[in-house]
Amino acid sequence: MDVHETRHISLFALAPIPLLVFLGSQLSNKVPVEVFQRHRDTEDWVWKTSGSPVEYRFEKLHEGTGAAGVALLLSLSGKIRVETLPSNMAAQFTIYEMTLASGAPNPSYLRLKDDLTRFKNAYQAALRTIARECGQTEAIHLFPAVPAPVAVFCGREILPKVDPKLLVYDYDKRLGGFTLAIEVN
Repeated sequence: MDVHETRHISLFALAPIPLLVFLGSQLSNKVPVEVFQRHRDTEDWVWKTSGSPVEYRFEKLHEGTGAAGVALLLSLSGKIRVETLPSNMAAQFTIYEMTLASGAPNPSYLRLKDDLTRFKNAYQAALRTIARECGQTEAIHLFPAVPAPVAVFCGREILPKVDPKLLVYDYDKRLGGFTLAIEVN
């Protein structure tokens, strides 16, 4: 995109999550982007202005064997269980999870604009922790159960010259669970 011509982007995104991660990776950080969430309760795109902001928790669930790989579970809209990952990952990969600090993951948790900013900060910190603990891994296998704006930020916050590529998986019970959908970065 022509960053000199574009002054602002308002993004109302609805698409499969892996495609939204890719879209985020294509948005320049030189142009302000405002991302909106479609709220299920009011069926509109207006950020809520009251309520407590969401806190995120990040933790290592499993230490992998050697340099097998790294998986990041984003259990925000729904809970991702380790046993649903492709069979070789559950035992061999180092597995991290980001989830809500209080309350169960649910599709309506993202209500305040600040919830998205807090996710961005927590996600950046998670990527730095993974880099520090796992070294220069080639890829992070990303398993997202997230709202659309969060998916966009997953791609947008990747630093192409610093971060490993994201291998983004999609869950479809008709296909037997998680399948690799797209490579980003």
